[in-house]
Amino acid sequence: MLPVYRYKDTLLHGLNPVISLFLVVTLAVTSLLLENPVYTALVCAATLALIYTADVWEECKAFMRIGLVVALFIAVLNPLINNQGIHVLIYGPRIPLWGNLDITLEAILYGLSSAVRVFTVIMVFGLASTVINPDDLLGMFSRFSSRSSLSAALAVRLYPSMVSEAREIREVQLVRGERLKGGGRLSRARSYMPMLLALFQGSLDRAACIAESMSARGFGSGRRTQIRRHHFRPRDAVIAAVSLAVLGVAIAAAVAGRSAYSFFPTLSDPWNEASHAALAALTIAFVAIIALSRSWKKWHWLRSRI
Repeated sequence: MLPVYRYKDTLLHGLNPVISLFLVVTLAVTSLLLENPVYTALVCAATLALIYTADVWEECKAFMRIGLVVALFIAVLNPLINNQGIHVLIYGPRIPLWGNLDITLEAILYGLSSAVRVFTVIMVFGLASTVINPDDLLGMFSRFSSRSSLSAALAVRLYPSMVSEAREIREVQLVRGERLKGGGRLSRARSYMPMLLALFQGSLDRAACIAESMSARGFGSGRRTQIRRHHFRPRDAVIAAVSLAVLGVAIAAAVAGRSAYSFFPTLSDPWNEASHAALAALTIAFVAIIALSRSWKKWHWLRSRI
């Protein structure tokens, strides 16, 4: 089951939602834009380090499982359908209308590199869902489309409530001796049916309460007012500057032709293909963000200054 947002005393949780969104978008764009395996490994390591320093490692395990399954599927499937490359490891049979099912070293490494990139993007989404408050993010977009933002906010707020309620109902069923595991599919469906009906009824009651609350507060009766809760602080300026630098370096490397890497027909040295200046700049930027996030809980003086 996917995690829900919980505030924690970390740097990433305390950022302005716009800056947090800009940081995760920068990580995703950098991972997709830089194809060289050296860049891919660096961005993946930086994303996992940020998840660890933000104390959301346990919450992101669901995304890790999804990412590993997708990455494994890509890594296994690519050598089977892509027989390019000159270093043939396994000579397979000839398939009509397809050709020889040969497995090459280049196809295996290309599949592994693509799998790591996809895994990194999934982990970036996991980081975003656990460090960015969905209410704050949707409140930010409500200035442009209030009705759509309201619908999305209600849907996002109902999900954690339903998860908590489903957990409580399941515990009550287990205490009463209900067998939720084992047996056939029909038996398990009958066991889960009371929980589903209770969740449906609870959702209807909760929706009616929300509608009455909105009506009592005068929703739709006039021009809406808002309170500015998040201010732009020095920590936001630092993270925004570093994220902008990372994005600029990635775009510059792509424009200069130093971001791509050719796996076919034969492998080349990825270290020579990459831009050493861009690699050094990205490493310094990621280390700066990780170090600042790591020292957030230890250095109270630093926290008071930013």
